[in-house]
Amino acid sequence: MPKLTIDGKEIEVEDGLNIIEAASRIGIDVPHFCYHPALSVVAQCRQCLVEVEGVPKVMPACNTYVREGLIVKTNSERAVKARKATVEFTLINHPLDCPICDKGGECPLQLTTVEHGPGYSRFEGPEEKKVRKKYYLSDKIIYDPNRCIMCTRCVRFTDEVTKTGELGYNGRGFRKKIVVFPGKKLDNDLAGNVTDLCPVGALLNKDTLHEERVWYWQFTDTVCSLCSNGCNITVGVDPRKGKVSRVRPRTNMDVNEHWICDRGRYDFKEIQEEGTRLRDPILREGEGFKRTEWDEAVSFVAQEIAKAKEGFSQSIAFLASATLTNEELFLLKKLSETKTPSKAVGNIGLINEPKRFGLLSTDPYPNSSGVKEMGFPYGSNNVLELIESIQQGWTNVLYVAGLDLFDLVIEEDKESLRKALSKLKLLVVQDYKLTETVRFAHAILPGVSAYEREGTFTNDRGRVQRVRKVIDPPGTAKPDWEILTLLGQSLQAESFNYSDPSEIMLDIASNIAAYKGINYDNIGTLGASTTN
Repeated sequence: MPKLTIDGKEIEVEDGLNIIEAASRIGIDVPHFCYHPALSVVAQCRQCLVEVEGVPKVMPACNTYVREGLIVKTNSERAVKARKATVEFTLINHPLDCPICDKGGECPLQLTTVEHGPGYSRFEGPEEKKVRKKYYLSDKIIYDPNRCIMCTRCVRFTDEVTKTGELGYNGRGFRKKIVVFPGKKLDNDLAGNVTDLCPVGALLNKDTLHEERVWYWQFTDTVCSLCSNGCNITVGVDPRKGKVSRVRPRTNMDVNEHWICDRGRYDFKEIQEEGTRLRDPILREGEGFKRTEWDEAVSFVAQEIAKAKEGFSQSIAFLASATLTNEELFLLKKLSETKTPSKAVGNIGLINEPKRFGLLSTDPYPNSSGVKEMGFPYGSNNVLELIESIQQGWTNVLYVAGLDLFDLVIEEDKESLRKALSKLKLLVVQDYKLTETVRFAHAILPGVSAYEREGTFTNDRGRVQRVRKVIDPPGTAKPDWEILTLLGQSLQAESFNYSDPSEIMLDIASNIAAYKGINYDNIGTLGASTTN
């Protein structure tokens, strides 16, 4: 491993590292625009110029690699002067529209100009700058050529990462701009990542144009819940709306590297549709329903489950969704075994073909691995067997958590399922949205969506990752682990003494071999593997 000196600090790093990455190891930031660790090095923005001892001219740090005895100065007079000149050159035709640009507050060009720019302009006014028309690269992404600094990150992304090659550029000088090749569309499954790669406000998501300023937003690191890959994401909430407004990737080289798919980026809107949300506990009253308080709802459900368990325990069944966290699955399984064991089944998805771009799984659930490891009989055979037992009248008490039974049967069987559900002695549905199954329930317990829960998911590679609460649930809806804890305390208080999901994970680690030694501290921000 070569040793080198950067700004007087000696550092030993692995061979093949460039100066930008080496400097970052000791907390030195070398400004750059075109360089990205996942893309090829083109060294065309010239913003990362540094002085290298023994070399007569300043060198681009992105394209200068470490070697034994290298002495680098990022803060010398020559290096600083060169970077200031580069900033000034970059801004020659850049519009002075930071106050209205959607990138304002998180723009690398803006930050670099403040920290490394000359602090003045030799242009007298914006009327000297060239103005060109904005246009859409896709139905979701708008391009402003006036702001573009031609770093070509977006072009290299479609060439090297997705290998779909939709983007290129035409023109020369200030007329140069990004274009979509004739006959192609920027519609690959990872297309939205180009807006994250853009170091200026040239590529923007249409859906978040002219939203609240970014410094007012609230950001939370969590995990995507829309497939079994478990991509790491950062969720942005516009405080004026109190809703999820933006999802962006969070780097985790063991899971999703630097990217997320467009489904994970844009489909958060479907999860938080207001018209379908369940807000308060509801009990059936005759042919109708009545809104009630949690104490009454929990007491009713607990009493009915206790009666069923005292009778014929095999007539009661619990059905779990792979959208539940490990903690919630553990509690549901524990609830099914309280007093006398009852049938418990988990629904999972299947990965029946390779992941597209290594990210998009055919399993639409975030926690199929958790269903398996918490000990649920799982898979379509077990689920369909349970549905058949309902239709045959062998199961007359059913607790469904996070699932719509009508999504699990073919169209021809839905009518018979409706008849069977209407004949159940007790149907309890724990969910966050209105489904067809909910309409047949005797008790409806409103849970939370993926952006409102705390806990862990285990992805399809056996990696346990933290899911964090981003927004508050509507009405009096409660986290699913809390609902199950309340029910468990009503049935067997000493076994459900939990006040936080982290305590449930400690119980999981003590009882499930694959999770031995795992806790919220060692899961951290990037997860912990169950396969070690």
